[in-house]
Amino acid sequence: METNQPTRLNGMQQYMLRLFERELPAHQEAEIKQLLAAYFSRLVDDEIGALVNERGITAEQLEQDATVHRRTPYNPKR
Repeated sequence: METNQPTRLNGMQQYMLRLFERELPAHQEAEIKQLLAAYFSRLVDDEIGALVNERGITAEQLEQDATVHRRTPYNPKR
């Protein structure tokens, strides 16, 4: 069930709103978006690297798993 309660902004969200309350040129907006995307991409890469090291997964296993189809076949009800 979905509620219509207003959400509260956390401290980082409030900071970002204050930081960007003035209008920015399009090229600066694009650069900031790229920086944020790169930051979160790095976090994901680091987390995946840690999991791979923790579980002892090899490059060969990753390559093999990349070609495996694991989705359940779709069988519509007739």
